[in-house]
Amino acid sequence: MDEINLETIDIVIISSYFVMIIVVGLVLSRLASRSINDYFLGGRRIPWWILGVSGSASNFDMTGTMLITSFFFAIGFQGFWVATRGGLNLGLCVLLAFMAKWLRRSRVMTTAEWMELRFGKGRGGQTARVLSAVANIVLVVGMVIYFAKGTGKFIHTFVPFLSPELCSLVMIAIALAYTVTAGLYGVVFTDLFQEVLILLVAGYIVFKAAFLPDHAHILASAGAQWVELSPQWVAEPMLWLTNPHVYQSFGICILFWVFKAMLDGAGGGSGGYGSQRFYAAADERSAGLMTVEWTMLLSIRFAMVAGIALLGMWLVQNDQSAASILHADAEETLPLVFARVLPVGLKGLALAGLMAAAMSTFDSTVNAGAAYWVRDIYQRFWRPRATEVDLVRQSHLATLAIAIWGALLALAIENINEIWDLLTGSLGAAFLAPLAFRWYWWRFNGYGFAASTGVGLTTAILLKLAAPELAFYESTGITLAVSVIAAIVVTFATPPVDRDDLRRFYKQIRPFGLWGPLSGELDEDKRKHLRLETTIDCLNVFVALGWQVCMFIAAITAVWHRWTAMYLACSGAVMLGLVLYFSWYRGLPPRQVVEEEPRKHE
Repeated sequence: MDEINLETIDIVIISSYFVMIIVVGLVLSRLASRSINDYFLGGRRIPWWILGVSGSASNFDMTGTMLITSFFFAIGFQGFWVATRGGLNLGLCVLLAFMAKWLRRSRVMTTAEWMELRFGKGRGGQTARVLSAVANIVLVVGMVIYFAKGTGKFIHTFVPFLSPELCSLVMIAIALAYTVTAGLYGVVFTDLFQEVLILLVAGYIVFKAAFLPDHAHILASAGAQWVELSPQWVAEPMLWLTNPHVYQSFGICILFWVFKAMLDGAGGGSGGYGSQRFYAAADERSAGLMTVEWTMLLSIRFAMVAGIALLGMWLVQNDQSAASILHADAEETLPLVFARVLPVGLKGLALAGLMAAAMSTFDSTVNAGAAYWVRDIYQRFWRPRATEVDLVRQSHLATLAIAIWGALLALAIENINEIWDLLTGSLGAAFLAPLAFRWYWWRFNGYGFAASTGVGLTTAILLKLAAPELAFYESTGITLAVSVIAAIVVTFATPPVDRDDLRRFYKQIRPFGLWGPLSGELDEDKRKHLRLETTIDCLNVFVALGWQVCMFIAAITAVWHRWTAMYLACSGAVMLGLVLYFSWYRGLPPRQVVEEEPRKHE
């Protein structure tokens, strides 16, 4: 790409933003240093709407937006279906319907700590806790690699005299400056400011794209297939990818992506920054309201993606050099549009907004990852009597170690899609079975969880090394199948969880599923109430899924002037929203006044 210079005003805006977030981190460091509960959960005193904004800002990351935009630009509306593998965050519908309240009822700090709540303090529970902590740290490192790769590629566009690797290191250093000192307080309050920047940028992009003078001509030149919403069963080769034929069986890929996203939501997520937001919520009502806000704010991301893709098509038709760049690498769409389309001043604001989005994802990820080391390994097995000062110091060191490890491993990755495919494909599939079984099957034990997770991760890594040519659904299917088999075989080959531990878990969480021996101990009135609650929760999953998808489609079609589709999507979102109001919102519990501390397992 040719050199793109930033004007003085752009540099001033970006520098001011960096100074501001570092100052915020230093100011909030005193709050975070009081205890690890404050450092990782904000003392459960952070308002729900700030947590919702933070979750949305963390999802609205630079690297993911670059990746989704590349597919929208290259294959049009079919890119929406590619986004079902993670960008749409379809699992939010399950969280909204019932999983958010289950996570909040857990009263833990990390998903690994949750294992003792479910499997007890015996050897099985300890094994599950350690495997969960290690697996989640591996996943967090993968997310840091993803961050480093995309951030370096984006920033390098504007400062070509620095290598992409050095650009990513600078961004990591700035993000660590406030994440290390301020913990979750620093993460969510800087996310709040970052979300404001993101919304300003998105608003300008959407306006610019929607009111292009030759809007209709651009869409006509792109072709009817570019704006076709119905998914294709077979996809054309995607030449900018390392493996152009990786999604050739497109229909099968979509089915796998949707299935995996829903199963991931039903399992409560893999335990990263998403789960941490729900653990940090003040109560069940706050957890639910935050999920609604999170989902609604994400729709703005797809309006912005649609706008950038359209502006990319406009550049191709009016700038020959841009056309040659984008035809060679569609992942350059977002940085090229920002560089060529945005005016002086706004370009600096936009860059600050996208950098904010990137750092929001990074800081949320490493903060959640550090909790696994501190809470589930260091404090649990190494220094059970460690002081709060020592634990906060370990939190700082763990955050640094995870960031450095991920930055170094990023050097071995060729492009953004390569690492994202691994995270949302076979590596992510290793978690699906154990995370789902733990909520819905009483016989599942800690040994089964550990075996399923360990075997699944090993299978995913071996497939990546030995058979990288496998299609997404093949590697994902193999990993998931092996993980399920390991879970069932080991569970039945080892003793069940102690009945008292199961009773405690069942009474606290009140899950549905295969809990016959425990539900049978309830009186008839309680069983009847639980069956009614279960029915409503399950129906709300599908209502929330439709509401979420309709909002996203409405945002895209509004930018592309597909008015009939937009009216239908808006009508669907409004009607399903009304259903949720009566079936979900009115059933939320009242705000709790007295809040409990996290469970103590030490």
